[in-house]
Amino acid sequence: MGILMMSWCLSGMVMLWQPWPTPDRVSAEKVHGLFHLPTHLPLINALNEYGARFQSFRLSMTGSEPVLTLVPISGPPVSIDLRTGRAGSITPNDASMNAAAYASSVGVQSPPVFTGTTTDDQWVLDTPGRLTGFERFRFSGPQGLVVYISSLTGDVVQATDTSSRAWSWMGAIPHWLYPAILRRNPLMWKWTVILLAGIGMFLTATGLSIGLLRLRRRWPFSYYRRWHLAHHLGGMMFGLLALSWITTGFFTMNPGGVFASEREARSAVHVTGSVTGEEILAVLNRIVRLHTVDWTDVSSAFLKGHIFLAVTDSVGNHKRLDAQLSPSLLTTTELGASATFLASPDLYYFNRPTHTRHFPVIRMAAANGTLFYLDARTGEVITAFDSAAQKSRWWVYGPHNMDFWSWLRSPTARLMVIFPTLCCVLSIYITSVTIGMRRLGFIKRR
Repeated sequence: MGILMMSWCLSGMVMLWQPWPTPDRVSAEKVHGLFHLPTHLPLINALNEYGARFQSFRLSMTGSEPVLTLVPISGPPVSIDLRTGRAGSITPNDASMNAAAYASSVGVQSPPVFTGTTTDDQWVLDTPGRLTGFERFRFSGPQGLVVYISSLTGDVVQATDTSSRAWSWMGAIPHWLYPAILRRNPLMWKWTVILLAGIGMFLTATGLSIGLLRLRRRWPFSYYRRWHLAHHLGGMMFGLLALSWITTGFFTMNPGGVFASEREARSAVHVTGSVTGEEILAVLNRIVRLHTVDWTDVSSAFLKGHIFLAVTDSVGNHKRLDAQLSPSLLTTTELGASATFLASPDLYYFNRPTHTRHFPVIRMAAANGTLFYLDARTGEVITAFDSAAQKSRWWVYGPHNMDFWSWLRSPTARLMVIFPTLCCVLSIYITSVTIGMRRLGFIKRR
């Protein structure tokens, strides 16, 4: 257990600067080419099959294929080839064009090599949408780039290189106990972390109790000597912080569902509403008739059951259009009294080392207390925090990440405050492992 705690401290230090690998956001947004839509839409049965309603849709190019992605209120998303109207996965050939476009934008010019469709690769085990399958492409060269393309949307969902993979094996993977052989079984992984963190909490709490009982009233305040003295005094000074980190790590697993968010409470439908397939088809026909040549992506940005569009053009500009394809600016008045314009972070929506947030946004409080954050340019729902997520921000992730205040999230604070604090806690476990090895005879004692 002492060695495990040492690895958690050391990997936590790595993660201060080297988080889990993610694709370059700017490069990932540029993989979709200019629209090449048919002059007339084919019959799209999927718009009528669900008979129900849709909560979003998206139109983009994947290679030479114009793809419509539909997300119904119930049921899995579906992708439609607008050349034929048939539903199905994107072909590896079309996906390879998007992978090559991403690689080129990050400086890799070698051709992509398709290595299969994966759902449980080490690097996509927690990536949203993985059950639909990701097309994996490798690129030769010193970078060792590997790109994963969604078979549903053609998006770059993950990208790793030799450096990011190496740092992850020293940081995120040991810190989260994330080797694929364990993480592929979510239930086993969850209870392994809960069990080990629970044992760590028990040992730390009992160690603190014994340490308090063995304190003296004068220097050196302990009856112990050498390694035992260092362990005793180090535990008394930094043991509570160690216990806090282990306990909050324990609660990130939501044992008993204590801080479990409800998918329904965080559903964007509370803000967006839903529309029928006929309404979507009418908008698609207008886009086709417009003969748009400088668009690369169209995403729905529904609002209270009305269709709005978030459009990206060839130079990366974003704009919001209404159902008639006319410009329409999003205002807080349109959203109601609960909406607030934010040009800087608030208590829940802020930049982290692992995720850079977009600004400006509009924060909107739903009737169930969930906070929704909308892109102020396009009206797209970016993220949501229900009551459980808001509580875990203060009781779990705030103390675990030590990011209560904005100044603690800066690179300077990570170097001058959090890193030294981790070193102090690490000293407790170094002394405990040394004492244990001496007891077991691995280190010769005088």
